Amino acid sequence: MEEMASSMLSAEAVNNVYNIPTVTTQDDALASNSRLRGNKQFPIAGNKSNDKNTSRKFYEAHAKNLEAAKKLVDKYISSSEEEDELDETKILKALYKNYSDRKEDEHLLAKTASFLENILHSGSATCLICIASVKRTDAIWSCKHCYCFFHLNCIRRWANDSMAQRKAQERNIQGYYNHLGEYVSPKKEKALHWCCPQCRREFQPNEKPATYECFCGRETDPLPQPWLLPHSCGEICGKLLQPNCSHKCNILCHPGPCPPCAQYAITSCKCGKSKPKSMRCLEKDWECQEKCNSLLPCGRHKCRQLCHKPQQCPPCSQKSIQACECGAESMRRQCCERKWQCQQVCSKLYACGIHMCKKVCHSGDCGECPLSLPRSCPCGKTKKVGPCTEIIDTCGDTCQKILACGQHTCTQRCHKGNCNLCLVITKKKCRCGLHEKELPCSKEFTCETKCKQSRDCGIHSCNRKCCDRNCPPCTKLCGQPLSCGKHKCQSVCHKGPCYPCGQQSQVNCRCGKTRKSVPCGRERTVRIACLEHCKIPSKCHHVNQHRCHKNECPSCSQICGLPNNTTGCGHICKAKCHSYVKVSSKSNSETGHIWEPSKRIEYKSLPHPRCEEKVLVACIGGHEVEERPCWNSNPKSCQRLCNRQLPCGNHKCTLICHSVSHPDNMEAQQGCMSCENGCNIPRPNGCIHNCPRPCHLPPCNPCNVAIKTKCHCGLMQIIYKCCDYYNNQGAVTDIAERQERLKSCGNRCLKNYSCGHRCAAQCHAGPCPETNNCRKRLRIYCECKRLKQEISCDKHRSGLTKLKCDANCLDIIKKSEMSRHMAEESLRKQEEERNRLEVEQFEKRFNKRKHKERKSVELKEKREINWKLLFMYAGIFSAILLAVGLAFYEDH
Repeated sequence: MEEMASSMLSAEAVNNVYNIPTVTTQDDALASNSRLRGNKQFPIAGNKSNDKNTSRKFYEAHAKNLEAAKKLVDKYISSSEEEDELDETKILKALYKNYSDRKEDEHLLAKTASFLENILHSGSATCLICIASVKRTDAIWSCKHCYCFFHLNCIRRWANDSMAQRKAQERNIQGYYNHLGEYVSPKKEKALHWCCPQCRREFQPNEKPATYECFCGRETDPLPQPWLLPHSCGEICGKLLQPNCSHKCNILCHPGPCPPCAQYAITSCKCGKSKPKSMRCLEKDWECQEKCNSLLPCGRHKCRQLCHKPQQCPPCSQKSIQACECGAESMRRQCCERKWQCQQVCSKLYACGIHMCKKVCHSGDCGECPLSLPRSCPCGKTKKVGPCTEIIDTCGDTCQKILACGQHTCTQRCHKGNCNLCLVITKKKCRCGLHEKELPCSKEFTCETKCKQSRDCGIHSCNRKCCDRNCPPCTKLCGQPLSCGKHKCQSVCHKGPCYPCGQQSQVNCRCGKTRKSVPCGRERTVRIACLEHCKIPSKCHHVNQHRCHKNECPSCSQICGLPNNTTGCGHICKAKCHSYVKVSSKSNSETGHIWEPSKRIEYKSLPHPRCEEKVLVACIGGHEVEERPCWNSNPKSCQRLCNRQLPCGNHKCTLICHSVSHPDNMEAQQGCMSCENGCNIPRPNGCIHNCPRPCHLPPCNPCNVAIKTKCHCGLMQIIYKCCDYYNNQGAVTDIAERQERLKSCGNRCLKNYSCGHRCAAQCHAGPCPETNNCRKRLRIYCECKRLKQEISCDKHRSGLTKLKCDANCLDIIKKSEMSRHMAEESLRKQEEERNRLEVEQFEKRFNKRKHKERKSVELKEKREINWKLLFMYAGIFSAILLAVGLAFYEDH
């Protein structure tokens, strides 16, 4: 269709622009030129050379214009041009393949389906900025809050314009100096941002879209695919579902919000009385039909509500007779409102017996009399504690309480009640700060000057008297022409671009059976998705199955269905219909004329393509039978291995599939290879030597290779044959004994038992045998190392590792403990004396010097020496030394 339009525009439209008749030959061109020159605007000249120059210039100018028109047509794309139809059923099935086909899921996908309908019917989606169709090949941006999508270039231009206007307005807003010479700062503006044209949600400047992404944001610049949703990457969405249940969206990349969770979970009801059952993740908090029957906080009634979470019973709804807090009145009230107060004053006497309680209905004791507590005068400068019968009078001093103005104090004497209004005469400024006047401090001053500051719209002024610079928002209508060119903005006066036009217009399809409401100003470019079949007669042998559309019918996309007469195989042609196909042909510029276009578009009936019907074909080696197209049904090599059994009986032919006389026989035939391998029969377990014979049938000769290795204890080198050691004949125990005997040197083992003594067995493998039969002698001691005894190793292993201390050992231990305690006590006393001396020196150095007093000399009485105690200590010390000496002597 584009090529037809280009040819029509190049041949007809260009001629109409220049008012030139269509010609096909040079004679016609000369005749046309002569008719043009015969006009009054082109007088006929008598000179032939001038006529030739004029015609040559005319041809050159017309050729340039024609080339420019051809370039314009090549780049021209009609705004009303239809795009190819999408297979909507397949796309929807692919999107919802992870959801079940049950009917209760239909209402959960309704919100997402509305966005899918707009995007599937390419052309029905509208960009609210430019009021043009959003095609599936256009780069778009989708809002994360309202899910409305726009052209990427449009939304970037919208964001740039919005932020540029805000910057310009902030530059124009400046501070000023009033008549008093004071600087008034400008009104603070909001931070720089831009808004979505649909939901007016604010975005930061760094959130301005820069790249074209799919709906899930996983792929940049997604390519349009006819089997995928437009602007989608075709992968699973993967966004967290809302409300958040920790599951992710399982449908393919899609526009709009994600549908509710389709997962199932085995959950119990809220009260937990019913058995768990499988429920949708969205409905996992389900309720059974059993009553709660839990005792309510009132203690009288039980909960009659149906299934709910434990400890979350509603308040008791029944009524009962309840007394107030003081117990004076009783009335029928809600059982859940157990505490209530009547309007009676308590009027009980305090402990003083004179004053009465003035609280309204309360429980418990009234407490102490408030007049018996510490009281102060009305101004609070003097406090006094006295009996409750005594009246506290004013102190007679100045009140000096802060008045309501917050600046001055009360000048009256101490008084009861509230202070008077402030009557101090001060200079006060009005709210706008332009005028000043002397007034009492308690009065507010407002002037009659009107505010000339612009409101938030930036167009109209405030005009409010004595404004405090917090101007109210503008209430006038905007009235600017909208982008549709038909209506004006009816919103309140605002900054930035106006909202798109909200008016709707109705547009009919080509057959007139479908109507659609579209935004105002988009009547010519909208595409109506009419579900009726096209009424235009088909140009091929098929019936039209595409829907109602504008402009020319698209090429037939049905299967041909006629016998393929090109190959003569008799199969039905399954290619796309080729009875009426648009073909563009290039004309030869040497033979053609300058007036003739270089491209011609024709509709031709093309021959059948080669037959693609699948037929069974066997390979030349008889290994497989595969399906191939009819045009390529000659047998060929399957490129597998021949795999026929060779005469040796062990190997198979490894040549690539080749021609044989009998394909069904898997024995070696003429053309197969001959075996050149060596023996590959597995050797006994442990033997690593290869058989020296060529490829043969089992068995192989015994391996006579001599093996040199060390014995089990590692002292001597042992030599034995491989066949003797790895001989698998006999029982498992016999084989193990034979291998053990071959590797043993016959000497005594060098290893030690776990007790530390040397093994008594001959050279062997593994752990030493009879470890519990060791009878060697050991020496054991008591805890103080004074007693000792020799025992056998088996008694030591049975648990006899120490001797018990006797009475002499215990006496020695007690004496040593007493001497240790005495030494510790003497050290403690020395430390206390040292600390006392340090404290005295510190106080003498840093404290103030006191008046010296005469030291009184005290005569200390001479104490007599306690010789009995001294001899006792000496005996204890000598006994300790004797015990230590004996222990040392016995050890050595």
